[in-house]
Amino acid sequence: MPRRALPTRPARPLWQWALPLLAVLGVAGGGAYLGTRPQNPPVQAAAQARTVAGDWTELQAFGPRPVGEPGHAQALDWTQEQLEGLGYRVTRQPVTLERPFDLGGTLTVGDLRVPVRALYGAGGGEQSGRLVPLSGGLSREEMEARGLRGQIALLRCQDWEDGDLSRGEIVGRAIQAGALGLVWVQDCDLARLERVAATPLPLVWVGAEDGERVWAQAGENADLVSNVERREVTGANLIAARVEAKPEIVLGAHLDSVNASPGANDNASGVLAVLEAARRVAGTPLAGQTWFVLFDGEEDGLYGSRTFVNAHRFLLRQTRTMINLDMVGVGAEPLGVAAHAELRPIAQRVRPGIRLFEDSPPERESFGRSSGVTGSSDHVPFIGWGVRTAFIHRGVDENYHAASDRTLSPARVTDAAAFALALARKTLDMPWTPREPCEGFSSDGC
Repeated sequence: MPRRALPTRPARPLWQWALPLLAVLGVAGGGAYLGTRPQNPPVQAAAQARTVAGDWTELQAFGPRPVGEPGHAQALDWTQEQLEGLGYRVTRQPVTLERPFDLGGTLTVGDLRVPVRALYGAGGGEQSGRLVPLSGGLSREEMEARGLRGQIALLRCQDWEDGDLSRGEIVGRAIQAGALGLVWVQDCDLARLERVAATPLPLVWVGAEDGERVWAQAGENADLVSNVERREVTGANLIAARVEAKPEIVLGAHLDSVNASPGANDNASGVLAVLEAARRVAGTPLAGQTWFVLFDGEEDGLYGSRTFVNAHRFLLRQTRTMINLDMVGVGAEPLGVAAHAELRPIAQRVRPGIRLFEDSPPERESFGRSSGVTGSSDHVPFIGWGVRTAFIHRGVDENYHAASDRTLSPARVTDAAAFALALARKTLDMPWTPREPCEGFSSDGC
């Protein structure tokens, strides 16, 4: 009898083999995702217990904060540590720019030879010409009538300090009148560090004692040498936000200061106000709707805020308002706000009697803050992309852009932070129709 073949087990369907494998891959993938996705750092009780006064004690120890200087790097690290301690994930956005570095120079008149320093922002150079003394208040035409064209202007700070002109405007007049160089005798009680245009001419200052010796040589021919090196430096915007946060509110201030100034009011006060605001909203719903941003390179031409806006154009469509805090620690004037027309009535509801002022940035921003009480600050690039802004400011105090900008009022900083948060909350409560800031443009990010 023939042997019958035994029945065989049917082959297992492919899905039965694949299912366990997919499960393993799913578990592994999920674990990898959970292990690599951005996480919010834990909120530290010590960070929440800090105060504005304590923050200022630590921040001022770093000294001046121009981009590229040691104090600037220390301030960046310290500020990031404070924000992370409050439970915010901090992203560093590189900000690259060129800055002038003064390498010294000399003024030679006959047998007299004195050291000179470049005016803040000047480009340096070498020129020879007659020293033409200029008294205060002269117009460009009057300067030229004194024979300034092709020569070197000689000015005393005390002759010009009572006028309405900034140093940059005075220097601009002299250059427009044909000066090939300028010597500023710093004999005022307060030595300001106001920025001048980066004209490739020797624009220098001398101290009061050397200045008197130079002034005695007015009318004589002089050789002026100013050595300035432009270096590329890289700073960073600090963008602090909860992982889940959308930038419905952008609350910011600039971290850098001018050369040789600890920048207490301009703008450690704004930095401390942002830290105080971040501290107050940590763990609240507002933390999920706010980005806290410390901008870099403001003093050199709003580099940080321009970099931030260019990189986040699409996300900024969600932004109801950008609140900028600049110079809020000294009571030169009552606390004020320059705000978008839709935000002014909201600001007045939040704080009846708040000082409203107009901020009129120059049409062609070239080298930082303009003259006047309002000037230009980091809200300006946001305006260019249709974002409503509120510029919180207490006016220009006597130590503005000077080495003597060393003090601030923690109470005024705290008050500015409280107003900024109240304005943010009220703005979020109000109806709002998003605008399309990129409409009509085809550039990247739109």
